[in-house]
Amino acid sequence: MAVIKQDDGLWLVDISDGKSSLTGKRIRHRKSNFLTKKEAEEYEAYYRIHKLNQIQNTKKLTISSLYVMLKEEDELRGNKRGTIDTQNSYYTQYVSRFFENADMSSVTIQDVKKYRDWLIEHPSVKGGTLTATHVNQQMIFVHKLFDIAISKGFRQDNPCDAIRKLPEKHKEMSYYTPEQFKKFESYFEESEYPFKLLYRVLMFTGIRMGEALALTWRDVFLDEGYIKIRKSAYYRNGKTHIGSVKTTQSNREIYIHKAFVDELKTWKSVQNQRLSKLTDSTDDLQIFQFSGEPMTAPNVSNFRAAFKKRLPEDFKLIRNHDFRHSHVAFLINQGLRRGEGKDYIFFTLMKRLGHSSINTTINIYSHLFPSQQKEVANAFDDF
Repeated sequence: MAVIKQDDGLWLVDISDGKSSLTGKRIRHRKSNFLTKKEAEEYEAYYRIHKLNQIQNTKKLTISSLYVMLKEEDELRGNKRGTIDTQNSYYTQYVSRFFENADMSSVTIQDVKKYRDWLIEHPSVKGGTLTATHVNQQMIFVHKLFDIAISKGFRQDNPCDAIRKLPEKHKEMSYYTPEQFKKFESYFEESEYPFKLLYRVLMFTGIRMGEALALTWRDVFLDEGYIKIRKSAYYRNGKTHIGSVKTTQSNREIYIHKAFVDELKTWKSVQNQRLSKLTDSTDDLQIFQFSGEPMTAPNVSNFRAAFKKRLPEDFKLIRNHDFRHSHVAFLINQGLRRGEGKDYIFFTLMKRLGHSSINTTINIYSHLFPSQQKEVANAFDDF
């Protein structure tokens, strides 16, 4: 057996590479002290594929071998680090456990359906059970694994092709009107201005949270009055990572109104006075930074938890992503009031939001929220 448990509880990889043509002795490769069996199996798969060139000569296609090939493909394609990290969590927490002893070259549709049923019934690592959306995302990952098996000649078919997505329960879209947003801002304390500024950026630009947390002053062109979106931040394993934006179309410039430009200029001056001694260039500071470290996603989550506790019971705190929806709802309403055509409004929104297709914008925002119907009706007062 190539993967063996050591007496001390750690794991050993012992791989045979045939016999030496010179001495006739068996050639072995050993590596010890892996913390888990899973780590040892991944190393074995990597060594067989990359050092021994045993892709086609294995008797069994293990899940660890298949995952090594997928990771190599992702690196070649330059896939986003965030995507790769998410796939790794799917693999580590779920896929590798279920398919630990499977021969992936002969897994059937029924086997994959059993995996999906297992996901539905299996407790989530965060508590509770996985949502239909999460299960569907896991199945997309498994589909990719079988696509790799096909491309490497291990399979002729992808058993995921015949499996339909689970119906997803979409969260109701919420938003703040300008009046509600001003009410929301009134609950901030003076010392919480950096968080207040964060939500102003979300409301006034419609950018994603990850895009906002990646902003430095090098991305903010105050004289020209726009913000350049080129990066996105995500938090994983106790550290913030800066990667590329969601799609190519997400690279964009977003113009902001003059009053907000002036506010940013004032804040930049205040921030410079506080933090200039901590950096060689204040242009490299995150625009929300108020200490030696940039604001992170956990900082925002912790702030929201404390902030929510002091809100009145009759005031709803919307999700972070709903500020993006609030931005869109306001622009749609303003466009209707100005008599702009629907096609023009959606085209403008597509560019501003960084969607890869206008169909995405239409699918998300073609309906007007029920609570907005009166506002739309009132727009005809100026007819």
